[in-house]
Amino acid sequence: MQKLALEYLQRTQLEFPNKIAIIDQKNSISFRELWQRSIRLGNWLLDNYDRYNQPMVVDIPKSIEAVIAFVAIQLTGNIYVPFDPDTPSKRKETILKSLNNALTIQFREENFVIEEKKYIAKDDDVALVESKLFENLEKRIDLDPLYIIFTSGTTGVPKGVAISNRSVIDYIDWASQTYDVTDSEVIGNQAPFYFDNSVLDLYLTFSKGSSLHLISNETLAFPSSLAEYLTQNEINFIFFVPSVLGNLAALDLLKEYDLVKIKKLLFAGEPMPLQTLKYFREQLPGTTLSNLYGPTEITVDCIYWIFGDELDKLENTPLGKPCNNTKILFIDEEEKPFFETDKIGEICVAGSGLSLGYWNQPEETSKAFIQNPIHKNHSEIIYKTGDLGYISSKDGLIYMTGRKDRQIKLRGRRVELGEIEAAMNRVDDIGQCAVLFDPNKQRITAFFSGKVTINQLTETLREYLPSYMIPIEFHKQDNFPTTPNGKMDLKALQESIEK
Repeated sequence: MQKLALEYLQRTQLEFPNKIAIIDQKNSISFRELWQRSIRLGNWLLDNYDRYNQPMVVDIPKSIEAVIAFVAIQLTGNIYVPFDPDTPSKRKETILKSLNNALTIQFREENFVIEEKKYIAKDDDVALVESKLFENLEKRIDLDPLYIIFTSGTTGVPKGVAISNRSVIDYIDWASQTYDVTDSEVIGNQAPFYFDNSVLDLYLTFSKGSSLHLISNETLAFPSSLAEYLTQNEINFIFFVPSVLGNLAALDLLKEYDLVKIKKLLFAGEPMPLQTLKYFREQLPGTTLSNLYGPTEITVDCIYWIFGDELDKLENTPLGKPCNNTKILFIDEEEKPFFETDKIGEICVAGSGLSLGYWNQPEETSKAFIQNPIHKNHSEIIYKTGDLGYISSKDGLIYMTGRKDRQIKLRGRRVELGEIEAAMNRVDDIGQCAVLFDPNKQRITAFFSGKVTINQLTETLREYLPSYMIPIEFHKQDNFPTTPNGKMDLKALQESIEK
């Protein structure tokens, strides 16, 4: 029985030793070379630093070297923490403090460096070193943490989500079976390593012997450059955030670039506009299209849906149904569970994918991870996502309506900004959209892209929304700003309306 996520790569490098595993903007590396370089780095770390089951920060841009560092840290029995090298210094200090000033590994001048100490590779017998490292790993169990990824905290303090080996193994085994992943997949990676969507890309590659392209930020910044890269490298499997796909659709680049090689197109991280989804179904009729949903706290995804021929009947894009070993329930504002369909409540999750909580933040953990309110018979922890949604009586699928923290009060009335966005997405020819609120001016503002006009939008909104929910201002966008994760940058849009 598999105990550690590391075992995926251990097996695959024996089955596909010479196959290219990772391709970045500078180099490529085979599975065997990736394993051997990780073994040697892991041995050096073990010899020089007395650490076990402790976080180690990887402050390296998305690259082959970052992947080597992730594997090497696992080989020492420690926990890797992907870091954004462009993190502001104050945020970096806060994160390191919460990690008890964990060791940080960087890659400078073609060498790994920890605290100004350069890594010196020894020409050791790899088999002997591997045996030594795995003897040290004997005491590790599947519930030990594999990685920690930091997310924004409502208190202003970033929260480190600790994910176990067991959770990643459960998720990857589900994904590989659900999407029939084999060694023939050529995966195009969009997500940075400090964003949990990258976990699917990386560990599917390790588990199935796929090839993984680490697409650079420079390429991702320009939709035409991205389309050209996907075409030239014959990428056939992608897991992108909808904003990146929305930019490809807005420019109609699938008519200019031949992307029919893409056979599996997955998306998550933010709501997928229905019109964008229909565009990809029209342009890639033979491609598997799948929506996934899940906060970092539940190991990438906990709800999914694979679309068939029902797109024309949909009014909104569903999240779908629970993944394997996952339980979804809804609670009201008093945290009481309910079971009615079509009633909106907070989406809560239980199951094997649940994280171990927030690293070194027990109070924050206890607020978000609570005992299942349905019973007190045994310990069953659920995670309160902060997302609002419901189960539809029409198709039995789960739909999301917005965020608890995006609920506003306008002249005494509660308004869900997500509900307005859902109404906008009903309009034909709309691309992406976002609805924001300026508390100073007490004004709702909408941003949108696509061929739709403001008159078309307002006419449709009047059909579905009361007058007080219809935005006062509309701004048409050629392209939406995005965060380093590739998500829509709502903060930048918010700042633009508050100037």
